[in-house]
Amino acid sequence: MKIILRILVGLAYTSLASANIANYNPPEIMARANIHDGYNIPPMSFLNNTSPVINNHGDIAFKIMSADGQNNQVLWVKTAEESAGKIVYSAPDERFLTDPSINDSGKIAFNLYDEGVTDGLFIYDSKTLNVEQVLNPDEQTIQYYTYPKVLNNNHIFFRGTDDANDRSFYEFTGTKLTRILVEGVETAGIKASYLFRPSVNEAGQIAFKVRLGEKGQWEESNPDAILILTPSSDPKFPGMKVTTVAHDHDGDSHSLYTKFGNSVSISKHGAIVFTADLQTGKKVIAVYKDNIVTNIAIEGQNDISEIEQFAPKINDQGLVLFRARDMSGKRGLFLADGVTIKKIITEGEEIQTDLGIGKILSNPNYPGFGGEVDMNDQGEIVFYCLVVSEDNKELGSAVYKISPKK
Repeated sequence: MKIILRILVGLAYTSLASANIANYNPPEIMARANIHDGYNIPPMSFLNNTSPVINNHGDIAFKIMSADGQNNQVLWVKTAEESAGKIVYSAPDERFLTDPSINDSGKIAFNLYDEGVTDGLFIYDSKTLNVEQVLNPDEQTIQYYTYPKVLNNNHIFFRGTDDANDRSFYEFTGTKLTRILVEGVETAGIKASYLFRPSVNEAGQIAFKVRLGEKGQWEESNPDAILILTPSSDPKFPGMKVTTVAHDHDGDSHSLYTKFGNSVSISKHGAIVFTADLQTGKKVIAVYKDNIVTNIAIEGQNDISEIEQFAPKINDQGLVLFRARDMSGKRGLFLADGVTIKKIITEGEEIQTDLGIGKILSNPNYPGFGGEVDMNDQGEIVFYCLVVSEDNKELGSAVYKISPKK
């Protein structure tokens, strides 16, 4: 197991960045949901902490909690060629949708489930408009399929939970299902008591947080680590080789970190971003690249008062997108490149809606942003927010895209 020992505490690490942070255009509304009206979504539709995704082609997808007064959850898609997005799939009665993932050819992976029931993995093809069940649960011992990620080669990675309530990482090629890592079973020197959400890049590398220990040892006092699994042809480890990016203080008394956020992000070339707590109690955004971990954002600096515990995202240009509160207490979206930190948009800012100028909700008792944000390699960002009119009348919830100026 390869262990990364070098950690840079400072922010000025210039070799991390491959591009300066661009200026951004005003946000462009993709869809708005409300009881009495909507934009690109029927009235009587509801979004709730939606996590939209965007691919490198500019296609956008997200799930709607219910649409057109019905209880069914639906999938909404806008391709880069379309002027407006639309609902393309409605889940059957008594089934829920996982948040989707989308590859660069517009194929979207998701799971249908209900309490104690799963319908396996599905692919929606935005070019053919077809939905196909690609993995049938009747043929597997898997009870839950979570975090499906479809790659450009159409392989699907996901975390599955079996009959014994053990979580595993899987790869499905379309014809073959491979169990990569399972809780409670030592693999390549790893014995995981709990596997957190995986992040997968186009090379098939898997980055994730893991709680180490025997099966069922889920206590916070157990050591945590950030790991990478990389496909390997090494005969000793024919499946994956393991790189340890960072340990917490429970696993390494010399570690700067006492705790990690549950979700990480990995770029196409293997750079990783994660959130962590320092022994001082402050949270940081940390990036691993070229065998070095660098803390690129720290609470109390660069107009950041609190880093929120949502998954940060890193693209192949070295840009890191994350959610945080500024020094005035307003939530916002921030970009960092290892040298500069730029606030992109915050609660209370004016924003164009389909009904004219509005604002992102700014209320100390209720967040104006929700869900996770996403960013592609061109720096295009998609996010969910609550919008109000200029005189603070509720306009509903919306998904926006914001693009760098050219």
